[in-house]
Amino acid sequence: MKPKRRHRSRRRSPAARTQILRRWLPALAALTLFALMAAAATLYTSLAPYARWAAEFDLAEVENMPQTTIVYDRNGYVVQRMFEENRIFVPSEEIPDVVRHAVIATEDKRFYRHGGFDLFSTIRAAFQNFFGSRIVSGASTITQQLARNSAGLTERTIPRKLKELFLALRLERAYSKDQILTYYLNRIYFGKQNYGIATAADAYFGKRPKDLSLSEAAMLAGVISGPNAFSPWGNPEPVKARAARSRALRRMVEQGFITRAQADAAEAEPLAIRPIIQHPGSHAVAALRDQLPDFLGRDDLVRGGLRIYTTLDVSFQRAAEEQLEATLTEIEQTRGYRHLTRQAFLERGEGPPNYLQGAFIALSNQDGGILAMVGGRNFEESTFNRAMLGARQVGSTLKPFVYANAFNTLNLAGFSEIDASPFDLRLGFASGAIPVGPNPRWQTVRQALQSSNNYAAMRAAVASGLDNFAYLTEQASGAPVEPYASSALGAGSMTPLQLASAYTVFATGGTRKVPYLVTHVTDESGEILYQAEPRTTRVLSPEIAFQIHSLLTGVINAGTGRAARSTYRMEGELAGKTGTTNDFKDSWFAGYSSAVTAVAWVGLDEPKTVMPGGYASRIALPIWARIMKLAEAHYPPKPFVPPPGLVWARP
Repeated sequence: MKPKRRHRSRRRSPAARTQILRRWLPALAALTLFALMAAAATLYTSLAPYARWAAEFDLAEVENMPQTTIVYDRNGYVVQRMFEENRIFVPSEEIPDVVRHAVIATEDKRFYRHGGFDLFSTIRAAFQNFFGSRIVSGASTITQQLARNSAGLTERTIPRKLKELFLALRLERAYSKDQILTYYLNRIYFGKQNYGIATAADAYFGKRPKDLSLSEAAMLAGVISGPNAFSPWGNPEPVKARAARSRALRRMVEQGFITRAQADAAEAEPLAIRPIIQHPGSHAVAALRDQLPDFLGRDDLVRGGLRIYTTLDVSFQRAAEEQLEATLTEIEQTRGYRHLTRQAFLERGEGPPNYLQGAFIALSNQDGGILAMVGGRNFEESTFNRAMLGARQVGSTLKPFVYANAFNTLNLAGFSEIDASPFDLRLGFASGAIPVGPNPRWQTVRQALQSSNNYAAMRAAVASGLDNFAYLTEQASGAPVEPYASSALGAGSMTPLQLASAYTVFATGGTRKVPYLVTHVTDESGEILYQAEPRTTRVLSPEIAFQIHSLLTGVINAGTGRAARSTYRMEGELAGKTGTTNDFKDSWFAGYSSAVTAVAWVGLDEPKTVMPGGYASRIALPIWARIMKLAEAHYPPKPFVPPPGLVWARP
């Protein structure tokens, strides 16, 4: 047998292995490079759309944020805020360090060290999300949050995060850190419709950002991560808001922004949160749209940060709203009232708001500015503005214009006598054909107006010329008036605003003050965009206007309006006239002091008898008197001075 041959190990020498490696190295390098290039190409193909989207994004969207338009009254108080997002932009210099440090410590402690995203936080969040069943953790820096909010990226998806990331990188190249932080603090949501640090500081604490304390700044920074959850409003004890403040203070200490002692002192302070201030809708604010120039569109109002200055007086407006509602509620509870009440409507919960309605308008006699406008009992239930648009028959409120025309054309005076005996008011009269009763009952013009005698007024209207009467009344009110005998008794229709405008003629010595609501409008920088020009027109001579005024003071002192004195204890020189239409469907009171002219109306939207015996002295006068009584302190009545050359007649 042949002996078995032993196999020896064929180990290659180091030189041989080196030779083989040199032979295959180019191939391995090429293969690796190819794999890396393929991976890079794949990655580029996947990420390129997001990078391109970020590069094409309009950065104006970052800088131009929707801002709140604020409506002010004549005394500088806020009447209403109009917004798409409730925001007041403040520049960098008005944001104090305490706010900056609180937000950085809470939201992005490496803000000044990263270039748009925080790699450590991103890896941590990716790890948490990988092991979770859904996206449970984010890693958005302040820059990424600004990118997300500017671009409206709300969905919680990977593509959204990639867009956010690339846009954040671009923002870091386009803006300084200070600019990014300023835009962020102006844009971020703080809960309860408050966007930006200025709006939040005002809403929560009634302060400007630069006046915030450490405790307040920490609370605001703490609520950013959960603005609705951490809100102190709606909770008897703001436990979550205090916890958010504590978290922010702790992180400020960790980052070296404050000392432990400062944090302890801030945490010991009570959270003095301002109550939520509501600015409910109103007919007065809704009327602004018709008063503004056409070049101001809806976007200007809800996004443009305008400042609209009005003639309104907030205190007067609130008093008018409250007293109108209170008086109409009393009327609904009166024996003999048989219509749907507002309370029954609210309990019913559906159907049209066909309960008793009212309107009130007050004008400044100085320039015609609207001090108060109430177009109905509740704006949310009925937006129809009865003060501006509710044209109704005005009844006897037009009798002062009948006598003004008679004074002008017939040279009558307050002591002139006129037949007040009854006749058929339905008769048609040719101009000058005045029916004289078989047994004339003579009254002075003063007596006839005080008692609101229809027969005397009709005779005066026909005798002085119906065309002249209609023209005079149109000039005073701005409303069309037909030259019919029935118009002298108020058969024509006017709005409360038109009637109030007409009565300014007697309150101001014969000039009509054209009503207006907006004095001027500015942009957010204070540049004037619109300036109103109050208008005044001469309607009567000062002598005739004062004589009619004198007659109307008699209505308040001893006539159909005497309840203003006897029941409501009104003082000073006042004048006015009641008006009640057929079947008690409409009740009016138009009156004035030296400072204010005001009109109250009561009725149902579908004209019906309000109640049997529903005279204006019982229905409309109480509204006027209660509101004007409350306004006396700010608009005290002063004596009227007769024009030169006019003397009192002595018996």
